[in-house]
Parts: sequence; C-alpha cells; structure tokens
Amino acid sequence: MSYVKKNKGGNPNWVKGVSGNPKGRPPEHFGKYLRSHPSVPLVIEKILTAALDDDDPRQKDAWKIVANKVAPDLKAQEIKTDVSNHIGVIVMPPKNIIDTPTPTPPLPLSKSPQVRDSRPVYSLPDKVPQKNGSE
Repeated sequence: MSYVKKNKGGNPNWVKGVSGNPKGRPPEHFGKYLRSHPSVPLVIEKILTAALDDDDPRQKDAWKIVANKVAPDLKAQEIKTDVSNHIGVIVMPPKNIIDTPTPTPPLPLSKSPQVRDSRPVYSLPDKVPQKNGSE
C-alpha cells in the first residue's frame, strides 16, 4: 500500500524559517504627518470647545478624547518577585499634585446683606376724625 503525502496548504516554494518579506513592511509615517499638519491646533481647539459646551451634542465624545489623553487607562503590569523573601508590600507610584483653584466660600448667613422691603410703610393716625351730620 502506498502512502500519498497530503498537501497541508500554503506555498510549497516557501522555505521553513525564512521570511517571505526580508525587508519587512515599509514604515508608515501617517502619525508624523498628522502631528506636523498645520491644522492640528485648530482640531484641538474644536475638540476642547465641544468638550466645554454643554449644548453641543458631541460633548460626550469630546470628553472621551480629552480624558483619554489627560488620564489614560491603566494597564496591568506583571511583577516578578522572589517568593522566599515575600513581605506583602505593594509599591505605588508617587502622586502628582494637580493645582486646582480654591473655590470662593459662600458668605455666612450672619454677614449676608439685609434685604430691604421697598413697599411704603403706612401707619394709623392717633385720632381718627369723625364726621357728624350736625357739624
């Protein structure tokens, strides 16, 4: 009985372990092109304007763009440790303090300006004259 070698697919001219594209993919400079484009400041200004405008329907999308650049998502990192010297301490990176303006506190109620009533004040006379039919 003769055995026929079945073709597993692929190009039979390829040599195992040798790249079919030795120079690799040509570099793409699209990111460099975008960063050097003269309209980049205008695009950034439009995104920030949409993010700050409460009536703009694109505000949510603009906030996502801005937030991802200001505070990107954290990615998991693999930490290798020697189990025999395990102490159980997690070292966190230092905090970066963000300068925020302090809000102006509201005036205390005791020092709030008094509201004046602008209506005229009427008082009753001491003696009310009586009209007599005889006088």
